[in-house]
This record gives sequence, C-alpha cells and structure tokens, in this order.
Amino acid sequence: MDAELDAQGLCRSPAVDALSRLSAAVDGLAQVMDDGGADHLDDASLVALMQHLERCRNRLSIVDHRLIAAGERGGLPSVLGQPSMRQVLVQLLRLSPGEASRRVTATEACGERITALGEVLAPVRPVLAAAQRAGLVSSEQVQIVASALAKVDRPGIDRGDVEAGERLLCDFAVTFGAKDLRQLAERTVDAMDPDGTLPDEQLSLDRRHLTVRQCRDGMYAGDFRMTGAAGAKLISLLQPLSQPQIDNVPGPDGVLRREVDGRSYGQRAHDALEDMCDRLLRTGQLSGVSGTPATVIVTVKVEDLIDRVGYGTTSDGTLIPVPQLLKLASEAEIVPAVVDSAGAVLNLGRTRRIATTAQTHALIARDHGCSFPGCDRAPEWCERHHIVEWINGGPTDLDNLTLLCRFHHHNYASRGWRCQLNADRLPEWIPPRWLDRQQRPLINSRIAAQLHAWRQRRARPGARARSGGDLVGAVP
Repeated sequence: MDAELDAQGLCRSPAVDALSRLSAAVDGLAQVMDDGGADHLDDASLVALMQHLERCRNRLSIVDHRLIAAGERGGLPSVLGQPSMRQVLVQLLRLSPGEASRRVTATEACGERITALGEVLAPVRPVLAAAQRAGLVSSEQVQIVASALAKVDRPGIDRGDVEAGERLLCDFAVTFGAKDLRQLAERTVDAMDPDGTLPDEQLSLDRRHLTVRQCRDGMYAGDFRMTGAAGAKLISLLQPLSQPQIDNVPGPDGVLRREVDGRSYGQRAHDALEDMCDRLLRTGQLSGVSGTPATVIVTVKVEDLIDRVGYGTTSDGTLIPVPQLLKLASEAEIVPAVVDSAGAVLNLGRTRRIATTAQTHALIARDHGCSFPGCDRAPEWCERHHIVEWINGGPTDLDNLTLLCRFHHHNYASRGWRCQLNADRLPEWIPPRWLDRQQRPLINSRIAAQLHAWRQRRARPGARARSGGDLVGAVP
C-alpha cells in the first residue's frame, strides 16, 4: 500500500496512514478468506460474520461524507471543470450517475456541516447519521429515508413531525430491506402530508411515454417510462412467456435429455412481447384502417419470395428479409397484387394462406396445444404451422397443419427436427441424428394420451354401436 500511495503522489498525513492500515487489514482479511477461513464456520458464525462485514462496509460511508464535503468546500468541481460534486464522482471514480447522486444525497443528509465562519453544525438528519455511523443502515437506505423526508421538510409542516418521521423510518431501516423501506417511507410521508403527494403522482403520470424508432439496420429501438399500473400489467404478461424454454425429449435409451434454451433473458422478453403482439393480431380485435383488423402490409417481388432472397417493404418503408417475412406470414393472409412497370395495380386477388376458423378449432381438438414433444403451451398461444411449407406447395388443410408455440415454430428447423403425420393422422416429430441415430418419431405426450384414451373407448364392448360410427372422441 505504501508503494501505491507513493505512486499516486499522496502526501503523508494521518488520513493517508489510516487508509494504508485499512488497506492492509482488508488484504489480511481477504487472505484469510482465500485460505478457507469461512469453510468451517457454523451457520450462526457465518451469519454473524456477514452482518459484521456489512456494518463495516456501511460505516465507510462516513469517510465518503467527509471527502465529499471537503471537495465542496474547496471548490473541487471548479478545479476539475465539472458542474457539481456528483459529476466529479462520476468522472473521477467512474461511478454511475445514480450511485454518485446517492453518495451526495447521503452527505447532505448525514454529514456534518461547517458554516462560512467555521462553525460546526449537526447533520440535517442526526438520527439517520447516527444509524449510519453505527453501520446499521446502508447507503441505499440512507438515500431512501433522506429523499422521503425532503418532500415534507418545508414550511407548513411541523418540525416535530419531521423529526418523529425520521426516528420512525430509521427504526424501519434497521428491520426492513430497501424495497419494503421505500413503501414504508411513502406511507409515512403520506401520513405527514396527505396532500403533498398529489403533485408527485401527477408529475409521474405526466412523465409517461413510449417512443419507438427504426434503426438503420432495420431493427427498432426506443425507450419508455410506464406508470405503475401499466408496468405491472406488462410484467404480468411478459413473465410467464419469457421463462426459459426447456425441452425434455426422450432419447433412444428412453432417458429424457434436456434441450436448454440458449436465449438470454432480454431475447426471451423480446420474443414474449412479439408473441403477445402475434396473439393480439390473430384475434382480429385490434382496429386498424377504417375499422378493419390491424394489418401488416408488405410488398415483395414474387421471384424473391420463391427464391427466398431480397427484402419485402412494409407500408412505412421498413425492409424485412424474405426469410423473416415468410415467418411473419405464417399467420397472415396473402393478398397478391399484379402491378405494371409503373407500379399501378392491374389485378388484385386473394388466396388462402391462413387456416380457417373451423380448421383452427379442429386443430385445437386434435393437438390440444403445441404438438412439439415435451411442450405444454396452451392452444391460445400457438400458431398454425404448415408441415409442408405453403410457399413450397403445401396445402392449407388438416393433414398439413399442426399447432406450434412461437418458440418451436421458429426454432425447430435450426435444431434439426422435422414434422410429419403418422398413420393415425396425428403430428409426430423426427428428432435429429445427434439425438437419435435411428430418428424414431416422437409424439407429444398430451396427444399420445388422447389417442390412448380414444383407443380404449373404441375397445369397449358396444362402443361402436353406441357412438354411431368411428367418431374421434365419441363418448360412450
């Protein structure tokens, strides 16, 4: 540490010597931990050690208060060409703006104040400062309490109520974590000034926004700030859909093998949001132009569509690669338009690309959800998949359709799987050779159970006579 201090050009002082001893003590503690110092502790000792370490870490904030206050008094921001001590901390220590703001706020609330005449004043929040000096509260908890009290520490609010609120919140901080403390702080402030929170709520409401812009690479970027209600609704929808997709597929030896989802959380959340958009578009309940269901209109050359090259162009000029366009069109109506060399429409036709409502109901009755082995996604979140692709001449009928969740619909091919209908006209999946050298077909257990139940009913005496024929699912 001495060599490091000398290299930084620090002058010898009691503060520098104390820091040197602290650094040496931390080195010693780290070495003890490296040598297995925590390996043989019982649970009680381990908990006590963790709590003691956290109190020591919290007490280091006292040093921050002194250093920040000294920087403010000495005009350090001006010397370093920065507008404030917050920005000094950001630039000098490479802190995030949020962390820098927390440290300055804690200093203003818990640090001792010195007047222009050199008079030392008590901290603005003495109870909070004492709790931090004892290591009982973290810097985050200090920021929560200080920010909450700042809302009511103004003319018109009884000073005694503010002091009582500080004592109450400090007691809460010793017991509760940051999330619960934030809620308790809001309730405490509301009780002290019921009318004071209305402007803040209106301000939060006015800050709501959602902006989406197209990037040069054809993707979209943006930012948003949601109200609590809107955010809670979005999270409740995204959370179940963005869970990792784990497929348990039986191998040739009968042992289940896990196919792990390789997507990051951000990618899963993106796909979940797209899944939600797909389902909303499929319902046809979202009004678009002239009250018709919302539609994505894409123009593409038929040659590019057949050769799977080039791009399609949406009505707002977005370029979509043809391979992605084919995936997008898996749940869409295709409306061919014949145009002349000047782009004028000569003929407008329509061809059925999407399954009818009756066909969809039949698929749900047959597949009961995603047909991929091991998937239990409900039919409401499934897309209709052409076993032989429509662009390759595959018809839109029940013998060429199956239900797939969005994840499997867009990932089964890259994983080496193929689908076909078996002799019972049920979808079965051919695994890749790396999973099963013999590539024996697999059927979703839900579909297999339904088939088994139907065969049992057919095998009962008199079942055929009572059912009136070979009706699948007929109840005896």
